[in-house]
Amino acid sequence: MKTPMPSLAYRRWVFLAFLVSLHLVFLQGPATPLGRLLFLSHIGIGLLWQPFIHQHRRLGFAGTALVVCCSTVLAFFLNWGLLVGWTMLLTGVVGGKVFLFPNRWERFFHLLALGYLVTAVLALALPHSLVALRLAEPVLGEGVLYLMPAVFVLMAVLPVEQGAEGERAEIVDYVYGVLVFLLLAVIVFGSLSSALLLKASYFESLMMTLALMAGILLLLGFIWNPRAGFGGLGSAVAQHVISLGLPIESWLEKLAQLSRDEEAPERFLELACADMPARLPGVLGGRADAPVGHVEFGVQEGQRVEFAHGHLKLVLWCHMQPSPSLHWHYDLAARLLAEFYMGKWRAQELKRYSFVEAVHETGARLTHDVKNLLQSLETLCAAAGPAGAPQSPRFNDLLRRQLPEITARLRQTLTKLAAPAVSAHDEPMAATDWLAALEYRYAADWIVFAAPGEAACCRVNDPALFSSVAENLLQNVIDKRRAGAAGVRAEVVLHCDPGGAWLEIADDGAAIPEPAARDITHRRVASENGLGIGLYQSARLAEEGGYRLTLVENRAGRVCFRLAPAAQETA
Repeated sequence: MKTPMPSLAYRRWVFLAFLVSLHLVFLQGPATPLGRLLFLSHIGIGLLWQPFIHQHRRLGFAGTALVVCCSTVLAFFLNWGLLVGWTMLLTGVVGGKVFLFPNRWERFFHLLALGYLVTAVLALALPHSLVALRLAEPVLGEGVLYLMPAVFVLMAVLPVEQGAEGERAEIVDYVYGVLVFLLLAVIVFGSLSSALLLKASYFESLMMTLALMAGILLLLGFIWNPRAGFGGLGSAVAQHVISLGLPIESWLEKLAQLSRDEEAPERFLELACADMPARLPGVLGGRADAPVGHVEFGVQEGQRVEFAHGHLKLVLWCHMQPSPSLHWHYDLAARLLAEFYMGKWRAQELKRYSFVEAVHETGARLTHDVKNLLQSLETLCAAAGPAGAPQSPRFNDLLRRQLPEITARLRQTLTKLAAPAVSAHDEPMAATDWLAALEYRYAADWIVFAAPGEAACCRVNDPALFSSVAENLLQNVIDKRRAGAAGVRAEVVLHCDPGGAWLEIADDGAAIPEPAARDITHRRVASENGLGIGLYQSARLAEEGGYRLTLVENRAGRVCFRLAPAAQETA
């Protein structure tokens, strides 16, 4: 079980107790037994507050012994000089945290702590360590010693806003911390040097050093960002860090050009890697491992650096171990190469999947046509009766009706198989002729055929599509009758409008279940007696032909499908 992180208010109180215990050491003096005991308690509270090691990490016997020994030795030899060094280190730690708080109250809280520590170093600990030199006035140290606790009261009453800053409280910016420590060290040693060289008092030397440092910092701030219409030292440093020996813009142009010229991802990777030693400073050679294989380039010797982004692993061999900034540049170049390469690889995979999908669609449509032909042949076999039975005139009439249609449908299927990309359409035919041919093939007393309106003046523009949809829907009705609903009846109505003929086929059987009804013309659905793709393929064929197949009514006693021009359905 993960232990929750201490709240921000808890860490505040621990840090405040940490500072108060340090101030008590200043009050008692580091050379007294009580002062050394207070310093040990100060270190103990500091272990609870420290932001470097996770709060709930367990220290082993060796770590505990090391902490106890170091604390005991430091407390035994404690004096004002060691307190100066210790307080300066604490100032660097707090200075590395104060800029990381977006909340103004947290930032103000740590600024007060930073101000107290700086004042304690310059006006309390350092003057006491210079007593032998007689440079500091006792009044300054005494005033700071008894007035600075007011800062603790102000820190204690500041409001706490617990939020996302709880994670940020555990972070220390080492660069800022080192800069604060070095700046304080310059002020300390500058004040001491001025006092010794100019034979002035410590207070005068401190004021001169602070004024000089303030002027230097103002000048550096102006040079860093002059705000006068031109970039200063900050932009120059940023440009140096960003493009340190690496023409990243040229590298991007090279990758973009290769991406335009080369379609194959393996060829693109090979050419890009071959150009790396010439464009990346310090790179002798390397190896790139990708899903399609690996590429080796340049000389395989020197310092090895590895990068991994996505499916691409890049190993570079360099003259020497790259610096952190140069390592960042290498990583950026590797990331760009990986993104371009993965884009090429995904495009190739997409083309492959598109081809597989096209083959699948063609096979599914041919399977659909073959299934319809097989159903017609099964009907003929069932009508033929057992072997040796006399053939009736009714059966011969059925053969004359069905065999020409089966032959035409089989020829059309073979045409699709020979040229799957070519959509084969029959010539338009009169609506009455098409309906009569369908009724001729499905002569049954449970099917009603009708053509209201001016059917004689109307034409069916795609007879093959209409026949395929009608056969699928009528076969579904036949399946319902075989499943036990022998009384189910069907109705085939061919409507004629000025925009063209459209078809409705309905039955009075059970309703289609809701999930299947929602998806039956959009995707494959589970089927107990087929592949579940008959109406889906019919709907796809209808879309390609400018029609739309929809389920317009679905209830017990009325299940109706409509095949109509897409423009008419949209209207």
